[in-house]
Amino acid sequence: MNFFKKKLNIIILMIFLFVSIGNIVEFGNYTEQMEKPEESFEISYFDDNYVTSEETINMTRNKLTKKNNNISEVNQQLIDYVEFTDDASILDIIPNDDADLSLVPIYETMLFSGVPAPEIKPVPEEIRYDKSVILSVKNKKNLKDNLLKFLSKSEAKNIYSQISDKINLKVQENLKFFFNSDDEVTEVSTYIDGLRQLNLRRNTNKNFVYFYVKAPTETKVIRNRLSVKNSVNLTLKSAKIPKKIVDEFINQLSFNVDFQRDIKNGDIIEILYEGNFTNSNNLVGNPKLLYGLMLLTDHKFEMFRYKLSNGKIDYFDAYGKSIRKYLMRTPLKGARLSSKFGMRKHPILGYSKMHRGVDFSAKRGTPIMAAGDGRISFAGRNGSFGRFVEIKHLNNYSTRYAHLYKYAKGIKKGKIVKQGDIIGYVGTSGRSTGPHLHYEVQHKNRTINPMRLKLESSLNIDDIDMSNFYASISLTRERFLATRLQETGTANFRFRN
Repeated sequence: MNFFKKKLNIIILMIFLFVSIGNIVEFGNYTEQMEKPEESFEISYFDDNYVTSEETINMTRNKLTKKNNNISEVNQQLIDYVEFTDDASILDIIPNDDADLSLVPIYETMLFSGVPAPEIKPVPEEIRYDKSVILSVKNKKNLKDNLLKFLSKSEAKNIYSQISDKINLKVQENLKFFFNSDDEVTEVSTYIDGLRQLNLRRNTNKNFVYFYVKAPTETKVIRNRLSVKNSVNLTLKSAKIPKKIVDEFINQLSFNVDFQRDIKNGDIIEILYEGNFTNSNNLVGNPKLLYGLMLLTDHKFEMFRYKLSNGKIDYFDAYGKSIRKYLMRTPLKGARLSSKFGMRKHPILGYSKMHRGVDFSAKRGTPIMAAGDGRISFAGRNGSFGRFVEIKHLNNYSTRYAHLYKYAKGIKKGKIVKQGDIIGYVGTSGRSTGPHLHYEVQHKNRTINPMRLKLESSLNIDDIDMSNFYASISLTRERFLATRLQETGTANFRFRN
């Protein structure tokens, strides 16, 4: 019995000695590792431009692995570096089971000595100015003179060379000077396209450096109420209403209104449109005509902008019928009816003769539009009509245009045109006393009066969509009534000379 106890004690003692010796050796290795100086290494091929490319990551991983066999530590170093450079796409390359991302410090000193931090381009800081001067320049000489008012000759010359070809001379308040407390110009700002600004700011070296700024915009709904004087076109233009709105309103109106017979001085126009404006009330982009009203002596004419379920946008009356007809009564803008349809004394021949169309007096070069969709059946000289175009339309209709100055590009026999396409320009070719358009409409080869055309709408809203349409025009009416009225069309604008 004693023999077995002695054997057991010897075995326990040997186990104890073995464990102790192992711990001593491990402790010695740990101490040696702690005393060993930390290695630093450079990654010379680490280019900021492609720091997250897979090829670069693999190259870096291989180089790190030669110095450290612990894969988890290598991956952690890569993560920390990319975290520093604010590019986390590397995390898609490192397997999730190799890295505990919850342990990655948010703000950590880069573990790679010798690797420069990526260069960050400075963003111009917001500066408070003591004084500013805002001007509206109309030409390059005016621009140069204003620069010389506030800057030295050399500075004015330098800034002029940078902005003279970029400044938008069509917008108001397009040149601004900002001053510090010493009345020194610290920044010059100019609009280049209504939306963007080109700013030149004086740096610490007293030199001007430029940068682009997107001008803040605000969507405004504008309501105008006008009384017709002389013509619809002149009335709208005199109220400073944007050209696109004027053209759209007149274009839609021309399908249903005879500008010479129906409209009289004192008739009322009301327009509601929407547009984006800068702080200086410069219009940006294309405005939208939302609603139009023509209040005549004996009736009124309304138009509502509406987007159909198929995405097409058009104008409709209050009953869902398209304002647009198959043919236009007046195929040019801003014209005056100078000769009506019917018997008349010919201005050149001197005797009475049937006038089978209408004449519109307009400036030479005024664009002429196709009155409707169709195919050109003739384009060329036609005797006393001079330069002449004929278009065949659906339902046996055709329209004819005479005395053109020239044809629009691409106009020839067989060409398909859409309503509103430019086909030529007003002139005085053939037998003519002055620039005008002779316009004819024929149906089954019988000439009819264009001013008395009564055609169906080219597009009507489906019954299934009528509830949406009524809701839309109800909202438009509410916006119309809620918008402050402008009698002259300029109340929301402030201009400086």
